[in-house]
Amino acid sequence: MKQKPTILLQMIIGFSIIMIITISISSYFSYRFSSKVVVNKTSQYLLESVIQMSGKIDRMLEEYDRLSIRIALHPDTQEYLMNINEKPVGQTVRDYNVQQVITHEQAYLGNEFLIELVGSQGEGGFYNPFNIKQMDWYPFLDSAGGMFWTTNNMLYDIETKELVHGILGVREIKNYSRPSQNIGYMLTVIPVEDTEHVVGNFLTNPSNKVQVIDSTGRILYSTDSSEFGQIMDDSFLDNVSDSKNNGNITQEEIDGKPVYISSYTSTYSNWTVVTYIDVEEAIIDLKVMKNSTFLIVILGIIASLLFASFFSWSLSRPIRDLASRMSNLKRGKLKPYTGTMNNREITVLYDSFNHMIEHLDETIRILSFKQIREKQAQLIAMKAQFQPHFLYNSLNTIYYYAISEKKTKLAEMVLSLSELLRYSIQPGSEFVRLKEDLKQLNYYIELQRYRYEDKLQIKMNVEEELHEFPVMKLLLQPLVENAITHGLESIKRKYWLINISITKEDNMVTFIVEDNGKGMGIEEMENALEFNEDLEFETDRMMHSGIGLSNLHHRVKLIYGHHYGLELSSSSLGGLKVQLVIPYLQ
Repeated sequence: MKQKPTILLQMIIGFSIIMIITISISSYFSYRFSSKVVVNKTSQYLLESVIQMSGKIDRMLEEYDRLSIRIALHPDTQEYLMNINEKPVGQTVRDYNVQQVITHEQAYLGNEFLIELVGSQGEGGFYNPFNIKQMDWYPFLDSAGGMFWTTNNMLYDIETKELVHGILGVREIKNYSRPSQNIGYMLTVIPVEDTEHVVGNFLTNPSNKVQVIDSTGRILYSTDSSEFGQIMDDSFLDNVSDSKNNGNITQEEIDGKPVYISSYTSTYSNWTVVTYIDVEEAIIDLKVMKNSTFLIVILGIIASLLFASFFSWSLSRPIRDLASRMSNLKRGKLKPYTGTMNNREITVLYDSFNHMIEHLDETIRILSFKQIREKQAQLIAMKAQFQPHFLYNSLNTIYYYAISEKKTKLAEMVLSLSELLRYSIQPGSEFVRLKEDLKQLNYYIELQRYRYEDKLQIKMNVEEELHEFPVMKLLLQPLVENAITHGLESIKRKYWLINISITKEDNMVTFIVEDNGKGMGIEEMENALEFNEDLEFETDRMMHSGIGLSNLHHRVKLIYGHHYGLELSSSSLGGLKVQLVIPYLQ
């Protein structure tokens, strides 16, 4: 037989599972909620950083814008441009006063930046000969209304002859005296270093990238210098440009890596600042929190296991002690428990244990007495079985002797009695066909008629189809015997009448036996059906009492079910009516 687990093990496993599931579920949802908050905060921080960066760039441009206005409206600048417009084509005009004005204004910003002035035809300049009307951004100057910002692709350093990387601002200069007259253009190149100074605080990781894109899709600035001047894809530009109010942040994959793309379009310059942040870097705090949560869960599970083990051990200790004491009973150690318990249920168990020990001697005595009675019952049963066989064999001897002496009536009586005894002790099934039980009933009636002659009148009504119906053995004979012995013999009548009726209706078979005897009162009817098991162990009464109504009633319930049994009532003949209804079994 497979050994079952102990209650201690079951409690440890049960408590551990409950605690582990509880801690895991609570930690999981706590982590999910916290991670969502962290991601939202991170996204908000990235977006706010982009908006702040865009604001810083706007303030930088506004400073250069105001500087360009001061230079453009200065008298020396106005005079210089008008001289350029009046000079012959190809002649260079130098004006050191304008250079002083520009140098003076540059000192306010403290930055090195490049300023170039050209005439109304877009020609000339301090450094390089060029014509701005040939540039692709020239058509946008009229709609700019002020400073037009783009990337520099035309001004070169005088000494190195290399293109100056930075942001180019172009302003159309009007005649101060005649505002409708265009007298030239001012070109301002903001070095890339100035933009990097604004953006630099944002670049906490070299893998991050920042782009500044103008309204035409050209990259004005990028932390990747190779992207200067490139034109962005239209679909990408549409996505990032639609972020003027609150900005925009999305998660995309670039080169197989998840990246947060934050963007904000300035209402001042109409530029869009785009940042690319590695997701792994952005949620590094979330990783730390995840590892911390996992560590807390592991420690919590270990603590839960220790707590569950200790609690289970403490709670199951009295039960284990009680089980040990119960095992000791087999070895005769009858020692009651005298300690105190911590809870009511265990107290009840130990009280019951002590009570059981106190009454154990009486219990043993009762069990021994029952075993003795069972042995006696077996001996009585063997004796009862021997006596009918002996009597049956003796009756057969008397029968053959009566035949030899030509005592016909005596031989018939002995034969009837012999058949009744044979039928009662014959081994086999508890069920017989109805016609066989009726045959044995006729043997009994024939014996009674030898005694009472014509005074005993018996009427029998049995439906033909029920002759093959299986019934329990000795079903009718006890009913007729009870009617004669207890109902008819004690009264004086001209004749005694017994009616027997066996009918079938709705798959139920009804047996009715009624007489014109003295009958029974209500209390007598109730007592007559009470079955007393103690009679089985009282030898004298068992050997000399008949089967009786109570025994037959008990047999019917055992064989057909608890819902079936005898029903006693007063008969219309004046005596007792016994009715039995059983199911029609094929």
